[in-house]
Amino acid sequence: MAESVQPEKPSPPTDQNLPHPVLLLINGNSRTGRQQFGEAISLLRDNGVEVKEAILARDRAETERLLKREIAEKANLVIVGGGDGTLSTCAEYLAGNEVAMGVLPLGTGNTFARSIGLPVDLKGAIETIANGRVERIDVGKCNDQVFLNSVSIGLSAEIAGALTGDIKKKLGLLAWPVIGGRVALSHRAVRLRLTSDKGVETFRTHQLMVANGRYVAGPIRASEDASLQDNELTVFALGGESKLELVSAAWKWMRDSHIDAEEVPFFETKELKVESMGRRLKANVDGEINEVTPLHLKVWARALRVVVPRDFIADAV
Repeated sequence: MAESVQPEKPSPPTDQNLPHPVLLLINGNSRTGRQQFGEAISLLRDNGVEVKEAILARDRAETERLLKREIAEKANLVIVGGGDGTLSTCAEYLAGNEVAMGVLPLGTGNTFARSIGLPVDLKGAIETIANGRVERIDVGKCNDQVFLNSVSIGLSAEIAGALTGDIKKKLGLLAWPVIGGRVALSHRAVRLRLTSDKGVETFRTHQLMVANGRYVAGPIRASEDASLQDNELTVFALGGESKLELVSAAWKWMRDSHIDAEEVPFFETKELKVESMGRRLKANVDGEINEVTPLHLKVWARALRVVVPRDFIADAV
């Protein structure tokens, strides 16, 4: 059951380029979302953004109903608060439509917010929504599922499956390295076949990642040049068959906050097919474990309208 609040009407917005009033939709299953719900309404009002309705949505069906309503009513903007999984869920409905998405980063890593240059604090994000502008960005598609950040197969998918809500709350950003270390001890390399416009390649690895934007996990970048407007997916494997290679590549990746083309083989492509040469493998799609190999991944160019900072540098593609 969703909770709804009808906020007070604010003074007229100072930036008339952004549409008003708007729907505020926050993940009601998130403790952070519930705690910052009232503050978000107040900050939006203080920044001149009129919220016509504020909802703590507690299930996907409620989120779907509200977003489809906004699309049918030809709304200009919906403000979404939550983690990367919540944002990807909303993008699935908003992509291909003219309704723009404003982002309140209320998750752990807030990867997508970083990719669009958004402040990861609530106050900064709301100031950006009030004074920002709208840009069209690429989204990825994994089979029929939209993703904003990345798809991974192998170790990280198993780690994501082991990360419970309680563990995330207790450990925060440390949840991944702590649980990851435990899972890695028993993890076996997987044999994959990749088919793209670069050809066909078969290899063994503990970790394959396919990134849509610049960031794939919190502050860790896929590459220096990747962006949400380059009409490309960045594909890379962390190490080969041995765990030593995995640890070495992952450590360097996390230490430098981006992959090194000389250390980690990678390429860019608009479309990719991933097949497992052994058992069917689960895929982690923006934090959700709900796809299995074979996977068909592609770019949906400039499909989503998003509010970005005024100084956001658009790619000339």
